[in-house]
Amino acid sequence: MRFTKGKVEDEIVSHLGEGAEVTGEVSFTKGMRISGILKGKINSDAFLEIGPGGKVEAEVRIRKISISGEFRGVIRASDRVEIHKDGKVFGDIYSQCLIIEAGAFFEGRCNMGDSPKTVLKKEDTDLFKS
Repeated sequence: MRFTKGKVEDEIVSHLGEGAEVTGEVSFTKGMRISGILKGKINSDAFLEIGPGGKVEAEVRIRKISISGEFRGVIRASDRVEIHKDGKVFGDIYSQCLIIEAGAFFEGRCNMGDSPKTVLKKEDTDLFKS
């Protein structure tokens, strides 16, 4: 958690517990922890934590995400993405900051440009050929 001028910035207020499963679109204004299963879409300017038992299959637009469970899909994070040692991510990440701890698993693409639509053109890839 980070503290900013007397308040907790990444405070967890909502929790989808172990054994619970939700399918659909989820939005929240304060931090959320997922220890169960969520499939669908997540939209928030807050903090999302996927706990060790959590499984998420979704398209996510978030400020910050911390993954200790399993994630499949697309993450668009305005602040950062953290994949912890027991975390597994299968999918694409769009963020200015990506932290992957030793032991974590990531299979997919990471895009750290200004825009998620940034794509290399063929001429750009020719620069890397000898």
